[in-house]
Amino acid sequence: MENNAQCIHEDTIDLHELLAILKKRRKLIWLIAGFITLIAIMYVFIAKPIYEAKTIVELAQINKQPIKNPNDLKEKLEFIFDVNEKNKKIELPIVKSIELPKKSKSLLVITTNGYSNSSAKKKLEEVVAYLSALQNKELNIYIQTQMENIHLIKRDLERYQTLVKQIEKDIADYKEKLLRISKEDAALAGIYSIEIGKKQTELNSLMYKIFQLKNQLRNINLSISPLNIQKSSIVGKVEVLDHPIKPKKKLIITVAFITGLMLSVFLAFFLEFVEGFKEKQSDQ
Repeated sequence: MENNAQCIHEDTIDLHELLAILKKRRKLIWLIAGFITLIAIMYVFIAKPIYEAKTIVELAQINKQPIKNPNDLKEKLEFIFDVNEKNKKIELPIVKSIELPKKSKSLLVITTNGYSNSSAKKKLEEVVAYLSALQNKELNIYIQTQMENIHLIKRDLERYQTLVKQIEKDIADYKEKLLRISKEDAALAGIYSIEIGKKQTELNSLMYKIFQLKNQLRNINLSISPLNIQKSSIVGKVEVLDHPIKPKKKLIITVAFITGLMLSVFLAFFLEFVEGFKEKQSDQ
């Protein structure tokens, strides 16, 4: 029992002894902590400040639907502007990130970094200009395709309307003949009546097709009207901070001081341990 109590007493941490070690090595502790802090201070004043510009872009839409899949567009922009490229050294200004906000299908958040507010903003404007040109191209292709469809529909309408006039003329001729011979030749009158029925059915079919084409034409014209076509645009203003985002001077200096203090305290205890070990070796 006495041996166990002695072992526990020896293993118990003596706070007074620890404080004595820290007091004994205080010059070393403050020297190392101060040196590491000084290096951090030199770094934050030598390092080039990095500024950030950010904006939200609303993508081009047709009938309130994006003309291109936002994820595909995001990936294309990231490839073009080397976003998150780890195997390639890229000088500032750079495109830091392109993000899709949650629950949004028509917005992109673009962030750029530069050595100045103007360079970061200029890079952001470059990305927005590229995106706008890309979206305008897609819109023009869509509008051109729809204009070609309008041309084809109008051509079909003209053809059907010509056929309608011809069928109406045929029906009028049959009716006129039917009136002349209805009492003279009942069999021939029956044939004319059947032909009139066929022509009327054909006419009804053509009129329905014309109705469908006119609806289609109206919908296409509506889809390319300024009310339903929206070009890509910046939402609000480009956000530029007055102060750089990097280096974070206060944080770096604080972390450096705490790190230096911890390392110096550890070194102080280690040196004390080494000295104590050497003393025991010499006593033996």
